[in-house]
Amino acid sequence: MRFPPLTPVVRALLAIFLVAYVAQLVSDNWLGGRLAELLMLSVPASGPTVANGWQIGTYVLAQNTSPQGVTGFLLSAVFFWLVVSPFEQLYGRKNLIRCLVMSLFGGSLPAFAVGAFFLPGYVYGFSTLTLGCFMAWAWSMRTLRQRANFFGVWEMSPTTMMLVVLGLALIQFLASGNWLHLIADLGATGAGVLFIELLSRPSAGGGPRTRKGSGPRKNPHGLRVVKGGKDDDPPKWLN
Repeated sequence: MRFPPLTPVVRALLAIFLVAYVAQLVSDNWLGGRLAELLMLSVPASGPTVANGWQIGTYVLAQNTSPQGVTGFLLSAVFFWLVVSPFEQLYGRKNLIRCLVMSLFGGSLPAFAVGAFFLPGYVYGFSTLTLGCFMAWAWSMRTLRQRANFFGVWEMSPTTMMLVVLGLALIQFLASGNWLHLIADLGATGAGVLFIELLSRPSAGGGPRTRKGSGPRKNPHGLRVVKGGKDDDPPKWLN
């Protein structure tokens, strides 16, 4: 199994997630605070609150502060690295950040709307970011009619990749029984698809976008893969 490098955006985000998690552990378990509650998107039965305004963007920082939550956080962080680092290598930092932002709000806004009007509940954790990028990766492989070599071990078709993403969202729901979290995960995967569709649109000048030098892969949607990092260091775990 070949692990991808820890790319700059992923490294920075994992550091932020870790600092936020330690702060929540200290606040909630040692100081009697409720930092995790303030960060997670929590819509009560009585209706939206002022806190929901910032929670729409901060819910990805909230974590389970129980002893069982430590293992969950570590596994989530590793999976985030394994999925999002290759995405940054393929599409570059700017496109990764755009995809993450779309996944962030693609998860929180539908969950907030459903929670405010139909089904109160809560959402926390950065699984929406992971699933959003994972679905964007799968959808881009579908657009380019390619297969992905997942970590140098498992060659997957785009359909298989998408089924894995949806399966992960379903398994998380079965484990938690949290309808609002399922809605957030599905909303983030939809945002990943939307990101690739927007990225693959022809440029304003008409026709597919082109890049000098290496010669982009042509396809009817004008989508091109932008490799991050050094040109002489291709990601060996991907086709």
